[in-house]
Amino acid sequence: MLLDNIQKPRLAPARRWLATFLLAVTFSTSLLAQNRRIREHEVQREETVYSIAKRYGASIDKIYELNPWARQQIKVGDKLLIPTATATSSSQTPTSQKGRKHRIEAGETLYSISRSYGIDLALLLRANPGVTSSNIQVGQEITIPAATAQADSPVTKAPETPSTVTTPETVTPSPVAVAQTRVLMLLPLERKDKQYLEFFEGFLLGMYDLKKQGISIQLTTLEVPNDQALRTHIEQGRLQGKDLVFGGGTEGQIRAISAAAGYNYYIIPFSKASHLETGEGRVILTNAHTSTIIDRVIPTFLQKYKGREVIFASRPGDTEDGFVSQLRSALSHAGLPFRSIQVGSGAVGGLSSDAVVVPISPDRNLAMATMAAIGTRTSGVTLFGHPQWQAYGSQFQQSLRRYNTTIYSTFFFDPTLAESKEFLSQFTGWFSHKVSNSYPKYSVLGYDLARYFIRAYSMYGRNFINSMSSIPSDGLQLDFYLQRSDEANVYTNTRFFFVHYPSSGAITREAH
Repeated sequence: MLLDNIQKPRLAPARRWLATFLLAVTFSTSLLAQNRRIREHEVQREETVYSIAKRYGASIDKIYELNPWARQQIKVGDKLLIPTATATSSSQTPTSQKGRKHRIEAGETLYSISRSYGIDLALLLRANPGVTSSNIQVGQEITIPAATAQADSPVTKAPETPSTVTTPETVTPSPVAVAQTRVLMLLPLERKDKQYLEFFEGFLLGMYDLKKQGISIQLTTLEVPNDQALRTHIEQGRLQGKDLVFGGGTEGQIRAISAAAGYNYYIIPFSKASHLETGEGRVILTNAHTSTIIDRVIPTFLQKYKGREVIFASRPGDTEDGFVSQLRSALSHAGLPFRSIQVGSGAVGGLSSDAVVVPISPDRNLAMATMAAIGTRTSGVTLFGHPQWQAYGSQFQQSLRRYNTTIYSTFFFDPTLAESKEFLSQFTGWFSHKVSNSYPKYSVLGYDLARYFIRAYSMYGRNFINSMSSIPSDGLQLDFYLQRSDEANVYTNTRFFFVHYPSSGAITREAH
C-alpha cells in the first residue's frame, strides 16, 4: 500500500520527527502481543523506529516504553532495547461479553465505556441507536456488542519515495475504514503561534488514534503565512482532490477557501466568518456564531429556571455583554421577574432562596465580587455564568462549586475524566509541554475535529452529513450537531452545553 504522501512545514526537531512518524505510517489494528524478553539493536543508516519495529515484529509503543528518549530522535549507532514479539491470533471479545448489558455509573461516558471493554466507539453506538454520552443517565442499561473478528485485507505495494513508507503485506482495518481519506491542513505554523501549533499537535494525536483503528489517512500540510500564500496554493490547484480541508487563520483566508473549488468539505476550526460564498464543496462552521448560540441558550435558560427570580449583578462601569442584553429582553417580553444589584462591597441582603444570579459580563473580577456578594448564603441560590470562566484557573473553578454554578458554553473540557487524563498524559509525553490553559483548549479542539470528521468521512464518504445520528459525536471538549444554514452548502455546529458545578460530586455537562 502506498502511504500518506506528506508535504509539511518546518517544525521544531521533535515536532518534525513526530509529524513524519505519524503521517507516513498506517498502523495495523492488531498489535502483536509482547512478552518481557528483550534484545538490543544498534541503529543503522536510514533506519527509523517504525522500520525497526517492523523488522522485529514489535510494537512501536513498547519500544518507546523501553526507550523513552527515542521519541525525540534516533541516530546511527544508538542502542535500542527491543521486546521480542510473539504473534497471537485475532483478538475476539470473550463469549461472556457477547450481547452483555452494562449499567451506566456516575461519571461514565460512552467513550470511557468503549475503552473499558476494548471495543470501538462506533460499534458501541451502532448497538445502542439514539444513545450518546450527552443523553445517557446513571442507572441506564446499554448493550455491549461483541468485538468482531476481522479478516486481513490484502495490500498492494508500491515503490517507496522519499516521503512514503510501505506497510506490511496485510493489515487488519477497522470495520469503519472504507478508503483512504485525503486531508489538507492550511495553517501559519512557521509563525509559531501557540494556538495553531497546539491545534496541529492535537490533530496529529487524533490521527494517531484513528490510524490505530485501521483508518487510512493521507495528510498534506501547507504553510499559509499570509493571504497571498493561500491564493497561490489555490491557483496552483493544491486544494484539488481533497476530501477534508482544515484551517484558515483570518476571515479573508476563510472566505477564499470557502469559495475555492475541488474539495469535498471545508472544516472551519477557529473563526466565525459569516455570509460565505461557497464553491462546489460543503463548508462547516465548527464554532457557531455567538448570536446563533445565544438564540439557542436563552429559551433553554427560561425553561430551566422558570418560576425563579433572576438577579443581574454589576459594578459601576461594567458593560453588559450580548447574552445578558438578550436575556434581559427575553425576560421582559415573557413577563418574568428580574432585577439588578450592585456588587463590590461585600455581601448583599435580600437574596431569595431560589435566586439565579447572573453577572452582566464574563469579567473575572466581577465574578469574584458577585460571589462575595452572595456570601455564605448559598442554599438554593444559583450562580449562572459565562464560557470564559473556564480559563480562570482551577482555584476559580473550585470556588464555583460553593454557589451551585451553571455556565453555558460551546466548549467544555473536564480534566478529571479518565479519557481526558489519558489525552493530557499522551500530549505531554509526545510534545514535551503541557496543554495551555486557554478557552477553548486548541490542542483538544484539533483532537476532537480530527477524530470526528475523519472518522465520519471514512465511514460514509461525501454523504456523511446525512448520517450524523450514526457517527460518534461526543468529543473531549465539544460535541457536534450540524444544521444547514441559510447560505448554500454551509452547515453550522449548533451544539452547546449547560455545565454544572455541584457542591459535591462530578461536574456534569448537559448537551443541547
